Amino acid sequence: MTPKELKNKKLLDSFNALIGLLKEKKLTAISVTELCATAQVSRTYYYHNFSSFADIISQYEILSIIQYMRGLPNKIHLTVTTMITHYFQLAANAADAQLVLINNDKGSALINAFTTAYLYLLKNDIILKSGYKRLGQKYWAEFMAGAVINMSVRWLQEGMPETPEYMGKLVASFVQAK
Repeated sequence: MTPKELKNKKLLDSFNALIGLLKEKKLTAISVTELCATAQVSRTYYYHNFSSFADIISQYEILSIIQYMRGLPNKIHLTVTTMITHYFQLAANAADAQLVLINNDKGSALINAFTTAYLYLLKNDIILKSGYKRLGQKYWAEFMAGAVINMSVRWLQEGMPETPEYMGKLVASFVQAK
């Protein structure tokens, strides 16, 4: 295992341990020692890489963003439908963890991760903007992140009754300029 793979594995183990513990108790009731024992990482590792449990969540979400972007189709431009469909597939794949974060008032990590990915895609001119005149406006990324995350939370809570493709088309229809 390469050093990068080992680092990602330890992060994933720490995140999964935190999610598992959050299913049983509040964040304030979890100790660093308990987390490290559950994740099978040392306290030295924890203190070297994180300053709080929120850092674990944030670093994991950044890793998720990277994996999300690698999963996007290799096209010069993505449609909003394609981008959002992939986001909802990501949410479906991580449904359990996302719902635990939401239930523990950590939904801001999901919003921040979406905003980061969205701004990256805009900055690098990856999102096809024709028909969507608002995509690059000030505060639009924050609007999209809040709207998409709120929709995904409800969708997850209802057991994902629609497909990610349907949700991608629905969001695109909401933001498309008429």
